[in-house]
Amino acid sequence: MYTLMRLGIAILIGLSVPTQAAAQGASDGIAVRQLSLQSAIDRALANNPDLAIAEAQRDIAGSHSKSASGPLWPRLDVNAGFIRSNDPVFVFGTKLRQGRFTAADLDFQELNNPSAINDWSTAFNLRWSLLDPTLWAGRSSASNRSEAASWAAVRTREATVLITRSLYYRAQSATAQLEAADASVEAAESTLDSFRKRAGRGLLTEADLLQAEAELAAARAQQAAVASSRLDALQDLGLHLGWSSDTLPEPTDTLAAPSALSEGSFDPEERADLRALAAAAEAADDAKKQSTMAYIPAVDLLAQYATYSSDPLAFDGTNWTVGVMLRWNLFSGFGRSADGQRAELEKRIATLEYEQALRDAKSELDQAERAVRSARLQVDATQTASAAADAGRRLMRRRFDEGLATATDLLQAESRATAMRQGEIAALANYHMAVARLDFVRSQSN
Repeated sequence: MYTLMRLGIAILIGLSVPTQAAAQGASDGIAVRQLSLQSAIDRALANNPDLAIAEAQRDIAGSHSKSASGPLWPRLDVNAGFIRSNDPVFVFGTKLRQGRFTAADLDFQELNNPSAINDWSTAFNLRWSLLDPTLWAGRSSASNRSEAASWAAVRTREATVLITRSLYYRAQSATAQLEAADASVEAAESTLDSFRKRAGRGLLTEADLLQAEAELAAARAQQAAVASSRLDALQDLGLHLGWSSDTLPEPTDTLAAPSALSEGSFDPEERADLRALAAAAEAADDAKKQSTMAYIPAVDLLAQYATYSSDPLAFDGTNWTVGVMLRWNLFSGFGRSADGQRAELEKRIATLEYEQALRDAKSELDQAERAVRSARLQVDATQTASAAADAGRRLMRRRFDEGLATATDLLQAESRATAMRQGEIAALANYHMAVARLDFVRSQSN
């Protein structure tokens, strides 16, 4: 029976070693670049596609805002052209415009059958909407949409920092977990070697030796699993930074001990995402006003200065025109009323979204603060437990060497110390992630 058990354990050990080698060999041919947390944040802000898209959308909204201001300025057009015709009306009018009309042109035969005439014309046309409320409302709406896109880009930037910090802490945790797993394997190997020597002297039973071999197999299997998880964490961080798959980041920072959190007032209305929603609500309100103002008449200023000539290098005649025009759309097939209803609903939606986000922000702050407090308690508890387990492991080792503890007691103490150390690392990483989340929730933008 013992022989079968040893064979099974040997197979398990043999299987765990290739798995670990495969996890480590997966990074063969892959470049590793050392990276601090701040460098990771800087690279993410420079290369993250989500942030690049948000900033491009901000610039597009800014362009729309500038375009909406265009109709408020005077519009000046220049038209130039050449026409040759023997149309009686064209010939009569062209000679008048060119200032070349004579008494001979009043001959009925000449009026009915005129000779073809050239007309080179140049005209400067000015049009200016002196009073058009819809243009002002449209400009205000576009400006608020641009502001909303700008704040959305700021929030995306903050989210990029949050994700980068979380992924970096995850990579740090995986690295520390692998170091703990390596130490666990070394301890299990040392214990197995010690047990073999004692078994050779008849001080331990075959069952004790089998148990030590099983602990080593389990430690190596855990080591392989942690190595694979670490590789995944590094790849996820590199992907977030915009790196190619053949380059892995290597965190240079270590998980720092918890520190005192900065206290400060929190005004959710000053957070970037709330500012974006507030600006979107303002834009919807302006759109509603624009639909209402479509019923108001508009007044335009018109002006023209034109030259006419039979020769492209001459100016035979010039004239000017100045006028004011009233525009008033009395009926448009109920289109304006439909636009008004749509704008009213969009305004209501934008307002509700803002109010809901405002309530959520306050709740998120409470949750984030509780998460940090809970994570801090977990760090303190796991650090105490890990220190106690490590001290117990050392004490149990001495007792075992003195013959006062059994092999099972020692193996259990070592297993407990490893588990507590891994728990401490996980708790510390969770704490830093909770702090990053709290910073994101209560961030204030100006």
